[in-house]
Amino acid sequence: MAVGPESASSHPGPACYRKGGPLTITDANLALGRLIPEHFPSVFGPNEDQPLDHEIVLTKFKELTAVINQDTGKSLTWAEVADGFLQVANSSMCGPIRSLTEGRGHEASKHHLASFGGAGGQHACAIAETLGIKKVLIHKYSSILSAYGIGLADVVHEEEKP
Repeated sequence: MAVGPESASSHPGPACYRKGGPLTITDANLALGRLIPEHFPSVFGPNEDQPLDHEIVLTKFKELTAVINQDTGKSLTWAEVADGFLQVANSSMCGPIRSLTEGRGHEASKHHLASFGGAGGQHACAIAETLGIKKVLIHKYSSILSAYGIGLADVVHEEEKP
């Protein structure tokens, strides 16, 4: 499973976007009830006029679970598979945090974790727990900090020639 912006991009995007995309972390959060489709605008699908598709996400997780169970002899539920997606994502976010702090001679567990980005709040507590961090800071505008940052960034054009 691939995580991050390179996994499904915004087009086609997650399976729930109704454009034929693969299962993603967004889909796992939706399947497990961490996202409420009614709280999102109807801007999905080929004509960008439909809500998030919860049903296709459940169908795809059930299909994937059947394949995993057949290949491994296990009897996982679709919810356990979806939770596995989240564990992979959280683990891949913990690595760089740990590397940066320890690389500078600090222990992550001795600091607070500041959450930002649209999905930051969905993962911050699990990441903090894994890193031994006791306090998570979630500012009321944390979900738009990434967008705000790019809005403040200088416009740059870089070219590289072989």
